[in-house]
Amino acid sequence: MQLLFSYLLAFIGLFLWIWGTTPLITHKGHLLYKLHTLTVSDTVGSIIILLSFIVRAPNKWPIFLIAIFSLAIWNTVFGYLLGSLSDKK
Repeated sequence: MQLLFSYLLAFIGLFLWIWGTTPLITHKGHLLYKLHTLTVSDTVGSIIILLSFIVRAPNKWPIFLIAIFSLAIWNTVFGYLLGSLSDKK
């Protein structure tokens, strides 16, 4: 059951990766909307994939927790930086 739950979390994370990437290819909308969708879905998808690793190897949870925290902070700062740089003309 634990293995099945781990695979389910990994599948959800991969789905979010693909879902966030498709607007870059298919839509002709605003670039900032595309980048926002990409960064948010990639961050959440990556965190869910790391959670699936925690389910699979619970004895290594401190390493994965540090990776989740670093990923969340870095992607938030990077998204803010992109937004503030794109606002300048």
